[in-house]
Formats: sequence, C-alpha cells, structure tokens
Amino acid sequence: MTDISVIVPVYNVELYLEECLDSLTAQTYQNMEFICINDGSTDGSLEILREYEKRDSRIKVVDKPNEGYGKTMNRGLAMAKSAWIGIVESDDFVKADMFEKLYEAADSEVNLVKCNFYKYKAKEGKNINYSKEYPEELFGREIDPLDYPEIYDAHNSVWAGLYRRSFLEENRIHFSETPGASYQDISFNFKVLSSVRKMKLIKDALLYYRTDNLQSSVYNPNKIFCMSDEMHAIEAYIREQSEERRKKLWPICMKKKFYDYRWNYLRLAPEFQYAFFRLMAEEFAADDREGKFEEVRWRTEKHKEELRGIIDDAEGYFQKTRNVQYVDGRVQMADTVNQKLFLKGILQEVRESGRTVIYGAGIWGKWMAERLLAKGIPKEKLLFAVSHRGEGREAMGIPIVEAGSLKAMEERLFVIVAVKGEAQIEMLANLRKLGITNVALADDEFRKLMQLA
Repeated sequence: MTDISVIVPVYNVELYLEECLDSLTAQTYQNMEFICINDGSTDGSLEILREYEKRDSRIKVVDKPNEGYGKTMNRGLAMAKSAWIGIVESDDFVKADMFEKLYEAADSEVNLVKCNFYKYKAKEGKNINYSKEYPEELFGREIDPLDYPEIYDAHNSVWAGLYRRSFLEENRIHFSETPGASYQDISFNFKVLSSVRKMKLIKDALLYYRTDNLQSSVYNPNKIFCMSDEMHAIEAYIREQSEERRKKLWPICMKKKFYDYRWNYLRLAPEFQYAFFRLMAEEFAADDREGKFEEVRWRTEKHKEELRGIIDDAEGYFQKTRNVQYVDGRVQMADTVNQKLFLKGILQEVRESGRTVIYGAGIWGKWMAERLLAKGIPKEKLLFAVSHRGEGREAMGIPIVEAGSLKAMEERLFVIVAVKGEAQIEMLANLRKLGITNVALADDEFRKLMQLA
C-alpha cells in the first residue's frame, strides 16, 4: 500500500496540466499514488491525463461528468487508501521534495502538516512572492490551532499540506458539494483547523500557487454568493460543537467572515456589488446583535471602526466604497487595462489597429459592430471571430473567422471580447494561448462608454 495519496482535481486546464503532472511524477518520495479526477473537461485535459497514465503506473485517472469541485474532491477522498492525503490543484505545480519533506514532518502525534508556498505568474516565469503564512515561532512545533488563532488568518491553501486520512474520516470532514459553487476550500480548511488537536508547520515553500489562471474562481465575478454559502457552512458546523468550543470558534469565525466578505464585496463589478453588500450588512448587523463580534482580535482598530460603519450607516458606507468603474481582473491578466483604453478612447484604439476583431458574433458582438460602424469605422477594418465557425462566413457583411486563424494575421490586432458570463473566461484563455494581448472586455461599463463616445 502507498503512504501518500495525492488528489488532483482537473477541469479545463490543458495549458497547465503537463507542468503539474511532471512535478508530481518527479517527486523524490516514491511510494505515492496520484488520483487525477477529470470533472467533465471540454478541452484536451483528459487526453493529457491518459497519456501520463500510460507512462506512470502511480497515476490513476477517473473520468466523470461535470459535477463541480466539491463532488470531485469528495470522490478523491473516498478513493484514497493511503495513510496520508495530499491535494494539488491541476494548474499549480510543486517542488520535487515537497511530499518527502511533508512526510518526514508527519510523525505519529500529528494529524496535519502544512507548508508555505510561492505565488507564481507564468509571465514572470519566477517565484514572484514567497508567501510566508505563519508566525516564525510556530514552525517545527506541535500546536493546536485553537491556541494560536492567527493560523486561521493564513491563506486557506488546502493544497499546501498533508492530512492523516483517519483524522478526516473520524471527524467526517469533506468538501461542500453546492452545485456550481466556488471557494469550497474555505469551510474544509476551517473544519480541519478546528478539529485537529496537533498539527505541525514547516517553513519551506514547497508549492507554486498559480495566480494567472483566467479560469480561477477569484477572477469570476458571477459567483456572487459562493463566499456566503461557505461561511454559512462554517456557522452550521460551529453550532454543532460544545459550548466550550463554540466560545473559542465564534470570534475566529466572525473575524474571518468580516475579512472574507469585505474582500468579496470590494472585488465585485458594480452591477453585482449592491446585492452582496445588502447580504453582508444584514448579516453583520444580526451577528452584532448576538454579540458575536465582541471577542474578535482585529488586525487593526480601523477595521473594527469599519465594521461599525457598515452596521450603523450601511448606505453611507456603500456610497463611499462602491466601485464606480470596475476594471476586470481577467482583462488585466490578458495584458490590457481597461482604464488605459478608456482614457485613450476606444475609437482611437480601433483606428490605430490594423484590424479590429470582435470576438463573438452573437447579439453583443453585432451590437458592438453597429456602434463601430456608426462611428465611421470602415466595415473592411472589422472581423468577427468565433471559437468554432459553423456554415456562416459573414454577418452584417463582415467576415467571420475562427479564432485560431488570428495568430497567423500580420496586422496589428485589437480584440474586443463581446460575450457574457463564463464564455468570457474561455475566450480570454484562447486569446492568451494564441499570444494575442491587445484585448478589451466589452462589459457593461465598456458598453456605456461606447454609447457616449
């Protein structure tokens, strides 16, 4: 039997998957298995998995319909038979000695070992930030997280550790299975830290956490309430605990709730912000009435005052902090900053390009073409691009091409992504793969500016 089972959830990560698998198969610790679960990928991820499965008998591939992250992870937990369980996200990669060092630290007394990690961007091609998550004095010791609540302030980083399988099973710890949800590592991590009595921290950074994956949930503004779903799961967990444990856990939970809700609110696009803010303000007020914030150890006194502002003058706080103009993180990842384009003027950017490509030939794409034509942009300067072209060769007298053909074009291209929702992420990822970086996202703010231009 193997000593370590590593669970690798896979969904549409063909750009990063080989780097991840190469780092796992190169581990200096050998007695391992890698459980790779394909959650209904629509790109080439499954083919890559099958190829690696042929090369290395330690790789076990499971292919299933798309069910979401929570169900995928729980499937992996159920399949794991080793004494210890690791998790590696398929867009990250690890140092060759990661699991050797974690396993060496996992003595008979501890149920959890965690390490630091690097925040990584492929563009820089280097470790852009050593993420030191824990106080120096805690490294190398056996500790109970409830005695050191600052451990809860660290990144959830469920993938930067090693878990004793029997500990997870005895405490019935698993991932939330809310369909289509995100941030499901939040409640998992909280339950682990709150249930473990002895854990160990090691100082080494052993994993490269990728921060430039366009499909990551942190770049998806549509998942407005997933954060609150996870926090409600934590609150339900605390209510099941003894009175003594509840007294310790509520201040930790409330501190986490404030900072996580605040982060989520500030990152959202204007059209989504108010809906989440109302939930945030109402829940904070209810928690305050029950005295749940009284024992919170705030990072700064200013944040305590900020909480009071939200509770006492919710509308005033919203007016001071709401995003008047939202610069989408995904557009920045595509090497375009909307603000810069707006300042230059969209029409100037279009005129300076050799060809302007409208990525998407649906309602939004055609609306964008109409606006450009109305502003005097020649029809021959425009192209529609689609991921997969059907029988149609043109729309509105403008040629339709497959996005893959853009790479061969010699003209200076300016691409406007004119679709909604999840399709934006897919299209931006495609453009990045093609090496096309002069890209703007036609979000609602963009459309308003086009109307005024």
